[in-house]
Amino acid sequence: MASLSVSVSAGLNLSMFRASLPLSSPSLTLSSVRNSSSSYNPSRRLALFHLGSALPQSQLLGVQSSKFLRADGKTIEAAQDGNVAQSSTTVTRENVLGWAKNDKRRLLHVVYRVGDLDKTIKFYTECLGMKLLRKRDIPEERYTNAFLGYGPEDSHFVVELTYNYGVDRYDIGTGFGHFGVAVEDVAKTVELIKAKGGKVTREPGPVKGGSTIIAFVEDPDGYKFELLERGPTPEPLCQVMLRVGDLDRAINFYKKAFGMELLRLRDNPDYKYTVAMMGYGPEDKNAVLELTYNYGVTDYDKGNGYAQIAIGTDDVYKTADAIKINGGVITREPGPLPGINTKITACLDPDGWKSVFVDNVDFLKELE
Repeated sequence: MASLSVSVSAGLNLSMFRASLPLSSPSLTLSSVRNSSSSYNPSRRLALFHLGSALPQSQLLGVQSSKFLRADGKTIEAAQDGNVAQSSTTVTRENVLGWAKNDKRRLLHVVYRVGDLDKTIKFYTECLGMKLLRKRDIPEERYTNAFLGYGPEDSHFVVELTYNYGVDRYDIGTGFGHFGVAVEDVAKTVELIKAKGGKVTREPGPVKGGSTIIAFVEDPDGYKFELLERGPTPEPLCQVMLRVGDLDRAINFYKKAFGMELLRLRDNPDYKYTVAMMGYGPEDKNAVLELTYNYGVTDYDKGNGYAQIAIGTDDVYKTADAIKINGGVITREPGPLPGINTKITACLDPDGWKSVFVDNVDFLKELE
């Protein structure tokens, strides 16, 4: 398939909601968007959280009314779609900044697109030891998604794979780095992957400038996985690495807007890069976001393969406020999704990486 270019718009328009979608996919035309609302049914549940992976734009545009905080600290009323949603409280800059730190947040899943779903599932289950948690086909919207991981979705970070009918290849770009998987024996895992025909791009050995044993492998679509040798951990799917153009800006944003902690900062002047580990708990027990800054590189091609991370929150309205005042762009105003009333909000960080926040209570209800 020819290269699939993507543009990111800062405005709240259809081009924003199409960001990173394969432009040739039949399910992504405006005609299918206009006609999709009549075929909507609540059984799709968590597939609705794609918001830029395979979700029809008509479902994204049904946003509700709430109060939002402007950059000057004043609240404004935003009304959409004729519905009134209840914002938690009138907010001030001070309590919004404190909210993100005290919110009960957890990385829920990471979403990306693959060209052969069955082949990818086979690689993840046989080579990486993941379990297929569930799989759903949505023929009227011409996509299938599968959730895989090392434990149930209500307590573990999982991958959400999306296959768009007829699209067999994606451009991963230069901005996405890798996923991290903790294993007890890197060498043994690499031998298994080789035996299954997997591609090893970095043989087992200590990380440059450190002692942790690592290796790199690629899945059938070319997504890289870093294997890290660790003892038993409750969260083997442990990292998502993204490259950023301004590390200080990114750290500040994720601390204040997302409520993450800076767990570790490592500068490697010999190799001209710096890494910041951000997350909601220790690296050995939680999935973390690994932000990488390469000296002198301020912008990256994000391609159209990687989509977003979903994060749980107790209040999508306050979360959106915190994101806005800390330089993020809201691409889906906070409120319930049509039909199932699951509350979400979606945003871009200062580098254009997308995240979706999902109400914690609503998320658990959807999993039932």
